[in-house]
Amino acid sequence: MKVWYLLLIGIFSVHCQNAPSSTYDPPVSRVAKQPNRNGKEGLFSRISEMIGAYARVTIGLHILGELIEPTSENLAIAGYMNINESIVDAWMKVNGKDSKIIIKEITSIKTSGFQVNGFLSEIAAFEDIFTQFEKLPPIHTEQQFTEMGEIVKNWQSVTDFPLTRLQALEREVNVVVEQSETTDYNKLESEKKDDLEKLNKKAMRAMKLYPQELRTMANHLKMFNGVLDFTDLYGPIKERIEIIKSYQTRKVSSLKIGTLAELQKMFSESTKFNIGSRIAQMIQLLTRMDDTSSLGRIWPEVFRNEFTELAVLKEDLDSKLLKDTLNKGEDLEVLKKVLDPIFDIGKIVSLFWTDSDAIFKDNDFRTHIDAIEPLLTNMAGVESFGLDKSVAVVTNMFNLTAIPDELNSFVDHYDGIMTKLEEYQEILRNIEEYQKEADYQRGLKLIENVDEWSAAFGDFTGGNNDALRKKINEEKYSPFQHKITNKFQEFNDKLQTLRDSLSKVNFTLFPSTGVKLLTDVTNTLNKTLINNKLHLSQVKAALNFIKAGQGIGGNKFDELVTKLSKLETIITEKKKQLNTEREKLKESPDAEYYKEVVKLNKGFELKEKLVAGSNLFKIFDKIVRDTKFDNFFEAGDVLYKKIQEVPFSNKNRFKLILKMKKLQTIKSRYEELKQEILLRKHRYNNVPMENLIQLRWLIENLYELPNPELKVEEWKQFAGLESLKNNTSGGNELANFEKAIEGISDLDFAEYQKNVPNTYANLRALIRFHNAILATEKVSSKTFWDWNHQWIEIVGFVAITLILNALAYGGAALYIRKKNMTPEELAERKERKERKKLEEKEESEEKAKNKTDPNSKAKEKKGTTTNVKARR
Repeated sequence: MKVWYLLLIGIFSVHCQNAPSSTYDPPVSRVAKQPNRNGKEGLFSRISEMIGAYARVTIGLHILGELIEPTSENLAIAGYMNINESIVDAWMKVNGKDSKIIIKEITSIKTSGFQVNGFLSEIAAFEDIFTQFEKLPPIHTEQQFTEMGEIVKNWQSVTDFPLTRLQALEREVNVVVEQSETTDYNKLESEKKDDLEKLNKKAMRAMKLYPQELRTMANHLKMFNGVLDFTDLYGPIKERIEIIKSYQTRKVSSLKIGTLAELQKMFSESTKFNIGSRIAQMIQLLTRMDDTSSLGRIWPEVFRNEFTELAVLKEDLDSKLLKDTLNKGEDLEVLKKVLDPIFDIGKIVSLFWTDSDAIFKDNDFRTHIDAIEPLLTNMAGVESFGLDKSVAVVTNMFNLTAIPDELNSFVDHYDGIMTKLEEYQEILRNIEEYQKEADYQRGLKLIENVDEWSAAFGDFTGGNNDALRKKINEEKYSPFQHKITNKFQEFNDKLQTLRDSLSKVNFTLFPSTGVKLLTDVTNTLNKTLINNKLHLSQVKAALNFIKAGQGIGGNKFDELVTKLSKLETIITEKKKQLNTEREKLKESPDAEYYKEVVKLNKGFELKEKLVAGSNLFKIFDKIVRDTKFDNFFEAGDVLYKKIQEVPFSNKNRFKLILKMKKLQTIKSRYEELKQEILLRKHRYNNVPMENLIQLRWLIENLYELPNPELKVEEWKQFAGLESLKNNTSGGNELANFEKAIEGISDLDFAEYQKNVPNTYANLRALIRFHNAILATEKVSSKTFWDWNHQWIEIVGFVAITLILNALAYGGAALYIRKKNMTPEELAERKERKERKKLEEKEESEEKAKNKTDPNSKAKEKKGTTTNVKARR
């Protein structure tokens, strides 16, 4: 029992000493107070760098996963080459023999005898209606039109400036002055003196009230300022009517094409060119790719716009930033080992790209592709039947319904109101300018002169009869010489003229009828386009095919076929090498790691999310560290004020104002975005990167940030408009705006924002993947002792325990036996010991004798043995 008890204790003790700890390192607290290693400058840049490193790691794992267990045939190649998979798919289908047949067939189709330019011009003019409509703001609600109708009605009956009260205050001051000139104060009776003092108090009160009354009167017209929004409300309607009228009054081109039956026959086998069309489009795109554009690229700004830079990924794997945030500062040796195959295989794919790109960049190849692509694309865009019907439908589309008389009447009245708005704006401008003049400013400051006037009145009562007359003749009292009221009387005369002309413009009925009429017209147009979109597309493709065919002339494409065949050879050779390397991966001793890679790729979509997060923080860094965006919007504000001075009668004013209001909306979003960014900068400023990467909302909540949707090219085109230049001349507002544009970049990140939701869960999957490969590495590196040391220790403990127990039991038994012997047994035992000693002595003597007499050795030995046995 004692043995099993000791054995049980030994087993438990060994198990406890070798069992793995159940504790774990918890995630780093997001509020942990640690020394600021990030600094204050470039915080967002470092966050972008960190997320970018994670993104490049996931891209590398994505490529490796596609090499090991492809989900799509060419996705690994696309990842290596930093090109959209659809482009690579078409590229890999290049076949020299098929290309020769297709090119020969497409270029042999006769296109002479058809006239297409006139019909294409009509299509372009028709489509331009909708292009212009899309640039206009939507038509407003009926309620808004009703409210504007009331504003216009009140504006048409605008009253004169209310001068009565101001004139009364002027009289009250002048009365006391006039009294003082004809009166000797010291000779007046007491009652008369009291009356004169009352008049002076009224004059002083008038000086106090004058500034407020002046402001009230000057703001009289501002109560009608809502009418200046007239163009915002009715402008979109008027513009739509003008667009339709412009289309209907244009010079119509000839719609003659040629024999429709022959045209239909030309496209009878169009479907067989579909694959060739797709390949030509993608090859044409490849000829335009370079490192200056993100055209066709899948990892823009994380890798440069060229072949995926594996050297950058290698640098990431050795960077302290990635070590600290992914592996607690330890080297990423296991991750390096896992990713190592992509670097070797990348050399093959790099040569694949280099050899192919040499063909794509060949000028003759580009020229031939540019010539053949529209032939194939337009041929594939035509159905093999029903083209004659499509031509008839499109021809009928060109015949728009006439504009209703009510809408034509609206345009006339609209122009009339524009003229009056210009007159009204001129009056407002005159008033604003006058308010800056000295006379008006003196009127606002009269209250400051009350004490001085009171002192002058004191001089008058003291005997200086000219005191008040001298005082009122000073410039600071000029309003009481009726200068201000006389000026506003001039403004009233202008208002009277405006009012008389406004009464002749009948605009009251339009809000209830015109809006509905225009809505019906535009809805009919949209419905026509939607219902016949397929017909329009077919006719355009057919006519553009003919136009392209007629433009080829005697162009030969033998060289193009030769280079396409060479491209096919490159594809075949490099794909064979690539497939050989793929097979090696399946037999690799690191296959256990690759299982984790495939598992990660299949279960999560992290690449796009991290790429988006990195790029967004890069944008934020530019906003907080640069003032160029702020300078741009300030220049836009100045230009807007300049454009607002353009007369209402100017036909370009509405479009210019509309564009600048769009810029104001963009500015508002930008300012809101900047506030959110600065808030995050303050929140993240003292947090280490290893903490930030664990924040759930670091990337995910970027989805909610306002997107300014600023596109630089749009505003460059706007700044280059002749209409803008002509209407802003005489100042440097436009020049400053153009200069400010040069310093900014696009600020439209909708494509990034749509990818960031659920980033955190995917990022945790990457961290779990890294932990999994670390565990796999630990298992694979164990020796026989590592695997079995616990059992060996247990067995050893059991053996030692059994031996010790056996010795203990044996010793105890001997002791007990000795203790319990009788005297006779003890005497016998003593006799045996003495006999044994005697025998040992005789044997030693015999051995000594034998050494001196060798011949008797055997006999003596035998005899001795016999004697010994006998004695025993």
